[in-house]
Amino acid sequence: MSIFHWAILFLYYVSSLINGIRWSRIAQREHYIPGSISRFYFRWIKLNKINYFLSIVFLLVIFLSLMYEFASILSIFVGLVFPYGISYSTRTSNIDITPRLKRLFLVYVLFITFVTVLFLATGFGFFGALVSFIFSFFFFDRSLGLMQNIEKALSMKYVTSAADELKKLNGPIIGITGSYSKTTTKEVLTSFLSLSNKVFSTPNSFNNRLGIATAINNENMKDNDLGIVEMGTYGLGEIKEICSWVRPHVSVITGIGPVHLERMKTYENILDAKSEIVEYSGSVVINGDDEMLIERARAWINTKQVIDCSIETNQALVYVQYSSGEHSIYIEGKKIGTVKGPEVHQLSIALSIGVLYVLEQDIQSIINNFDTTKPVEHRQSILTGKKGQKIIDNTFNSNPYSVLSSLNLLKENATEDSKLWLVTPGMVELGSEQFVMNKAFAEEASNIVDEVFVIGLTNKSALKAGFVDYDIKVNYVTNRDEAVKILDSLVNENDVVLFENDLPDHYP
Repeated sequence: MSIFHWAILFLYYVSSLINGIRWSRIAQREHYIPGSISRFYFRWIKLNKINYFLSIVFLLVIFLSLMYEFASILSIFVGLVFPYGISYSTRTSNIDITPRLKRLFLVYVLFITFVTVLFLATGFGFFGALVSFIFSFFFFDRSLGLMQNIEKALSMKYVTSAADELKKLNGPIIGITGSYSKTTTKEVLTSFLSLSNKVFSTPNSFNNRLGIATAINNENMKDNDLGIVEMGTYGLGEIKEICSWVRPHVSVITGIGPVHLERMKTYENILDAKSEIVEYSGSVVINGDDEMLIERARAWINTKQVIDCSIETNQALVYVQYSSGEHSIYIEGKKIGTVKGPEVHQLSIALSIGVLYVLEQDIQSIINNFDTTKPVEHRQSILTGKKGQKIIDNTFNSNPYSVLSSLNLLKENATEDSKLWLVTPGMVELGSEQFVMNKAFAEEASNIVDEVFVIGLTNKSALKAGFVDYDIKVNYVTNRDEAVKILDSLVNENDVVLFENDLPDHYP
């Protein structure tokens, strides 16, 4: 074989490793879930039309490479940018070079090396190097699959340490899960309980197995009276495993919705996954307006204390009614007081009161001494822009339940002179319902907003379909930074701008 031939083999091998940088970014942002690389790989091809052309070019140069070795140089150049849009650099957040990511990349390197050497040994070295390069995204996904159980075993020492630390806690543990409003409920409940208790609560985004363990290990639990643990999940069994060592005394389920439907496929799977939090609990606080939860609660009622909390009917044990910035609280039909706070906190206040009821706290005293619920950062936070315009930041809490209250908040903050702006990429991870729900969101927004910036390609067609029949100017931009730059030159002092959701830059 010629030196040029060996050089091509080496370039394919190195290029496969370079592509791994892109796949590493996706893997970390998607919580190291096997299959996530392939999902985004094909999503970019599907949504970015330039990739239709590039895919044809890529296939053509690959075919030419099999006949003319010099064409391999061109296939390498094309393959390093295809699918166009998945970049090597970051915009929304930097990649964190953690020990886990290093181990994952090492396994990927070994995988690529093994495939290359195997084909070399059988006399098909060029073909093997080409296959490794073309399907590098697939091999990275296989590396994620190989490392999944290994990483779980490696992190077991942190989980064991956290379980031991929790035994030092002086009081009960409250576990919170659900398809939406988990973080807001955690923050509202913490603010209520903190009036007379020292409360530990997991920080934002620390809601998976290792994140929860890390948060607990960073705390001296013997100094706390109560613990509040937010639990997220991407599949069956995850919450059950967390609860096996957290062992919450009280469980809270905020509701069952289409968030993560893309991963879990059905509402029943979501309900089953969230319901795992109940197993070790003596009491369960649920969203009494959720029919699926009410039906499932019939199976718990004989062995557990079930507290239903509602924002729709005063027939529930806890009922919270919202009006003009105030939440009126009812227990067993009797009004016990009011709490100030935004509309988006209504359900979280109801569920928090349900927990206080279970813990036999002096609810009347807590409400009397409580002023107002504080906004949670990036969840309908109200800010002031450079020109004095109001900015509603709901970039971390966009789901089919929060978007409506965001639009109401936008309308409430308007004056006669206000122009109302919406900046959004739409909602994601809604599976088969994503198009329909984003179209409905756009239609609802059309009754309120004056001008819109649609970000990216992920929900462009759905949002466009929702706005098409309304006399609203819609601007299509690549990313949020581009929208902000244009908006800064257009917005006036009395205007109100709603930022509804913000996607990581690995989304189209």
